[in-house]
Amino acid sequence: MRIYVAGKVSKESVFGTHHWRDEFVRTLAALSGLSLTNLDPTRLESNQNDPEMVYGADAYLISQADCLIVYLSDDISVGGSQEILIAKYFKKPVIGLAPRGGKFNGSRKELFGTVIENYQDPFVFASCDIICDDIEAAAEALKTGVTTKPKDIEMIGRLAKDYAEKHLKNSSYLREIGLH
Repeated sequence: MRIYVAGKVSKESVFGTHHWRDEFVRTLAALSGLSLTNLDPTRLESNQNDPEMVYGADAYLISQADCLIVYLSDDISVGGSQEILIAKYFKKPVIGLAPRGGKFNGSRKELFGTVIENYQDPFVFASCDIICDDIEAAAEALKTGVTTKPKDIEMIGRLAKDYAEKHLKNSSYLREIGLH
């Protein structure tokens, strides 16, 4: 199985190295019993001064993957969210590895004066096919099959339409600015 692991690239990340994916994939393979090929974007010979080439290289690798796993560390950058949407474009299943108690899964968060217990980041939970708390759960998801029909890019339009149909009429803000 070919997997693309999205997550922090900087060696100053929580992982302390650029190449943390190697050990991560070895651990996933051992836990799942699967033969895994790491489609590692940090191993490509690419000109980091050419943003479109870097983006295209990552998009190509994702298009070739059987699954994308995004490690949602608290210090993840914008690239991880882009890689999730690229995977959705290519109709690839996405496992979100969001540690429990981290900023994306199960934390305590204050928004607009309201404290939310067990907060789940809406952009993570809406776009990932499965959310795992740890690497063992991610390995199990790989082993048992992530999903038979992964979410694709069409989910964006569907969720926007659902919002409009169910909540538009109740929004004083949207009424005030003329969007309803």
